[in-house]
Amino acid sequence: MVFGRWMYRISLNICSDLEEVFTYPFKLTHSCLDKKPLRRRTTKSTETATATAKIMDVLGLVRIRVRRGINLAVRDTLSSDPYCVVSCGTQRVKTKVIRGNCNPAWNEELTIYIKDFGTPITLSVYDKDTFTVDDSMGTANVDINPLIRCLKLGLQSLPDGTKVERVQPSKENCLSDESSIVWNKGKMTQDMILRLNDVECGEVEVQIEWIEIPGCKGIHAA
Repeated sequence: MVFGRWMYRISLNICSDLEEVFTYPFKLTHSCLDKKPLRRRTTKSTETATATAKIMDVLGLVRIRVRRGINLAVRDTLSSDPYCVVSCGTQRVKTKVIRGNCNPAWNEELTIYIKDFGTPITLSVYDKDTFTVDDSMGTANVDINPLIRCLKLGLQSLPDGTKVERVQPSKENCLSDESSIVWNKGKMTQDMILRLNDVECGEVEVQIEWIEIPGCKGIHAA
């Protein structure tokens, strides 16, 4: 009788051990599945810091008012469907397309940011095509350095219409006529008529303006 009870206890212990051995891996797996994966959260302060860093890396903005094209090249049968593209580094902004007009009036404002005054600003004109690649109608460099030079003088409260500087056409720029930097309503602007290169004819009239951004480096950092 004693021997029978002893064997019964041994069998219970063995069964208990076997149950622990076979159920432990499944319990472990189940507990792992219950744990949610960790997520990285971006706080508002991090987003603000990132945005500030981007602004701090910029000197300011240039606003280019693309007014009109003059005697642009014919790329279709009798006319062209021109539009302008302004590029600076990796930036690329463009005007609308004017259909069937070699003397288009765009009257649009295009804005780009400036990180380095040494990076050229290029204005290109294209003829919009439907089934083929758009045809080139010439390019011109937009030189903002004379305007920046005048802004660095720190002039204030000048009479409206004051011509701060006159810029003459030369091999170093794409001006087709004298360009004036003018003080008007508390800001300086420069009117230009740009001669298009790599094309038989064509000019584009633009006006440029420097825009300061609060918190950015500004023109004096360059």
